[in-house]
Amino acid sequence: MSFAVRWLACATMVLSAAALSSQTTGAQTGAAAPVHRGSWKLLYEQNFEDPAPLFKAGLPRWVPDSYQDTDDYSDGGAHFQRLGVTPPVAFRAEGTFGKDGWLSVAAYSRSDATKFSDLFQVVADPADAHHRVLKVSSPAHTDGIVVRPTKALPKKYRVCLKVGFASFGDGKPGAGSLNGYAGGEKDEPWSNGDATLENGFYWLTILDATPRPHNNVWIHHHRKVTIDSDNNKEAWTNIWEGKDWVADGQHPIMMFGIDKDGQDDGNTGRPFLSWSHGALQSSGAIRAVDAYKDNTWYSACIERNENAFVLTTSGDFKWGGQQTYVGTIPIGSVYQAGDGVPDFFMFGDPHNNYYRGTVYYDDIRLETWQE
Repeated sequence: MSFAVRWLACATMVLSAAALSSQTTGAQTGAAAPVHRGSWKLLYEQNFEDPAPLFKAGLPRWVPDSYQDTDDYSDGGAHFQRLGVTPPVAFRAEGTFGKDGWLSVAAYSRSDATKFSDLFQVVADPADAHHRVLKVSSPAHTDGIVVRPTKALPKKYRVCLKVGFASFGDGKPGAGSLNGYAGGEKDEPWSNGDATLENGFYWLTILDATPRPHNNVWIHHHRKVTIDSDNNKEAWTNIWEGKDWVADGQHPIMMFGIDKDGQDDGNTGRPFLSWSHGALQSSGAIRAVDAYKDNTWYSACIERNENAFVLTTSGDFKWGGQQTYVGTIPIGSVYQAGDGVPDFFMFGDPHNNYYRGTVYYDDIRLETWQE
């Protein structure tokens, strides 16, 4: 199946989602739905069918970590200095790829003997060997790897991709569940807890700073809106399972923004504004929209328009079946969404003290609004 045909369904779904979000906003406020003049213009797209090497200058090489003190919550930033935390010796590998080098990969490891190809590799599609896709992995929970745009996003944008066949734990409760880990992993040195209680990956998210792997506290203070999954053994996620909210940490899909009016916690940041069961939930409620299935592809999109972030996921879900979920989060509700604050999308595993596993991505597409 060609790239254009594979994306036809996603494009149709997103256009419907944008229309729905406008209608919903109008219904909630009592005002007429806004009239949008213009259209989406494709800026870049990236699949992985071309057999030519992805990186023109060869694979990125590991170099000593020089991003330990870029802000308060980076690995050696002021927040952790006050706590007496010393970041570990670490290494980073970064490179650009795609047309005009529009995409960047940023990887982290505590050993420069780690094979970059063990974290980032183009492979056969697990659903169809005739196609090639991107495989992103964290062989150790102290590894991290993300893909981002090389430059900040335009004022209005829509980014979409395919994501699936995730193997980042299962969230099953009980002492015998390793949740995708080897066993005994800690979230040190930034904390000293049991890392195996949580395992997951980011489907697609928007940050206010250049995305790179850091400790988990860093991203808690830089997220704007997010589609992600955190398989948690303590079942602190509530999933709408068709009839009721159920405490369940197995394969949850979160669609949320960060409440700008919520209290900032040093370890977790500001509270969530979760979208689930067709509505924006109360601040701090950790409610998932559904659960993902193993060995399944999904599409994920985030749009920023004049009034809102529109988050969309589509595919065959555990509880909702074949479904498209559309979450609309007003820009005025989201932390760090004001003028002058950059937007970067990101996907992968951004934590260098949590998460161990593998997930696949394909058909990355960036559009901007043209009047």
